[in-house]
Amino acid sequence: MATLPQEIIRKKRLGEALSTGEISAFFGGLLQGDVADYQVAAMLMAIVLKGMNRDETAALTLTMRDSGRILEWPGSKREIADKHSTGGVGDKTSPILMPLCILEGLKVPMIAGRGLGHTGGTLDKLEAISGMNVYPSSNDAIRFLTKNGGVFMGQTEEIAPLDKRLYAMRDVTDTVESVPLITASILSKKLAEGIGCLVMDVKFGSGAFMQSKEAALALAQSIASVGAASGLQIRCLLTDMGSPLGDRAGNSLEIAECVDVLKGGGPTSTRELSLELAAETILLARPGESKNAIKSRLEGYLKSGKDFEVFSRVIASQGGDVRQIEDTRRLPQAPVMIGVNSARKGVISTCEVRELGLAIIELGGGRRKSSDKINPAVGLSKLKRVGDKIEAGEPLAIIHAESAAIADHIIKRVSSAYTIADQAEPESLVWRII
Repeated sequence: MATLPQEIIRKKRLGEALSTGEISAFFGGLLQGDVADYQVAAMLMAIVLKGMNRDETAALTLTMRDSGRILEWPGSKREIADKHSTGGVGDKTSPILMPLCILEGLKVPMIAGRGLGHTGGTLDKLEAISGMNVYPSSNDAIRFLTKNGGVFMGQTEEIAPLDKRLYAMRDVTDTVESVPLITASILSKKLAEGIGCLVMDVKFGSGAFMQSKEAALALAQSIASVGAASGLQIRCLLTDMGSPLGDRAGNSLEIAECVDVLKGGGPTSTRELSLELAAETILLARPGESKNAIKSRLEGYLKSGKDFEVFSRVIASQGGDVRQIEDTRRLPQAPVMIGVNSARKGVISTCEVRELGLAIIELGGGRRKSSDKINPAVGLSKLKRVGDKIEAGEPLAIIHAESAAIADHIIKRVSSAYTIADQAEPESLVWRII
């Protein structure tokens, strides 16, 4: 076994597999000060170029998990569950999934993230609700979970600190897009949550980090394999991000859409994907049940409003102003709304979803750098999806902006994201489940 950091780097540079001990010593050495940042940067690039096998990826995942605190929750581990998405524009299923799973008797400690690149983040969306505390202490998180069945929380210094350190380095060394590194980053946090079941929403298409189905499938297979090897009950759904999910994108706009779904309405795409992800989560905890029966119960919760009551309790416990979700007009509202109108009649044939995400960042709804403050009110609504019919002069989207000047600057970007044809077939929401 190589022991010097440079010898471990050399071994990976030559394409050789690293032992569990080498991975633990090298990456654990970063936090202990025994391995320098520049040596880790070299290793990250070697991994990007040469890859890692499943055993190496599992060893890295567990090293990252064990770098901090592993949370423990009351109850059976089999019924402690979470869901994670690789991200997209308008991707807002987490606030809908949590109360549905709670009503089925699961506990959901959901460690969520901030916006990354052109994609939105669950924490940013929840913070559109005044007073919402997404960084509860560990003791408060346990109290909220015990009381309500679920808690939303961000990654703290206690949880997988090695992941946080490595991610910052990957971001500035162009080593983000590596299947083993992505796998270890996602699973280390989820394993540190102390969950027994995980459903992954792995997205493909123009608005996803993995744009091709093949790349998304490779990531899903890696996550499923390493997750199972690490003791998780895990399922991966490969889902379409060739259209924005739902009809709103932007933080307060997306919370309003979640509330619509939780009250029995909302766009079909958001509702259907949320139901599918929630049903798969419940199946992992109770594999003997019928998926159709589970979905029927979940649809009943949406119609009855029971799920909205659960969501309200979770938000209230974490300091959120429940009046804003009872009446979403109280959420932050942009002063300017301008339509981006279609020049012709037809059917939406393609959508460059990434461009829509970048437009939201330009509006102030995302971050150019980590220190930027987000404007929760801005974004896009009435978004068209691939396969939607449109009339000449009908909006492709409505821009919500702080000023007309900013909105005018965004119109061309939003308009150019869409292609209109005489006919088009939309991609299925769920392509494959593994």
